Amino acid sequence: MKFTTRKQVRFHHCDPAGIVFYPQYFYLLHEVQEDFLNHIGFPEHALIAAGKGVPIVDLKTEFLGMCRHGDELSITLELTKVGGASLGMRYEIHGSPKRPGETPAIKLRAHGVVVYSEIPHGKALAIPDDLRQALLPYLQPNPETT
Repeated sequence: MKFTTRKQVRFHHCDPAGIVFYPQYFYLLHEVQEDFLNHIGFPEHALIAAGKGVPIVDLKTEFLGMCRHGDELSITLELTKVGGASLGMRYEIHGSPKRPGETPAIKLRAHGVVVYSEIPHGKALAIPDDLRQALLPYLQPNPETT
C-alpha cells in the first residue's frame, strides 16, 4: 500500500524564476515522512518526546521534471524495507494532470533510509513491535533491491 498526500508548491519553495529550488524538495519529502508517521499513529513529535527518532542516513534522488509555484503535487511514500532498526522509503512526486484523464507526470523519485534511533545519541534501536505492525501494510519491496 502507498501513503499519498497532496502539497501545493508555495512561494517559499521557489527560486526567483518560480521553479522549486532543489533543496526544498527535501523539505517536502520530510513533511511526507512526518505525515506518514502521524497517519500510522506514531507522530514524529511524540517519538522525539519519548527520546526516539528516525533520522535519515541515506537519500538518493532523481529530478525528473520541474515544479512551479502554484502546482498541486501528489506525493507518495511506500516502504521498501522494514529491517531490525532501519526503514527503506521510496517517494514519488507527481504533478497535476494537464487535461482530465491524463496521467500526472512524475517530477521526482527518491529512495531514503532512516534508522529508528535513540535521540540525541543516535544509537540504533530495534523497531518496536507496535510500530513494526503499523509499518508492514506499506511494505512494497523493490525487486531491484531485494
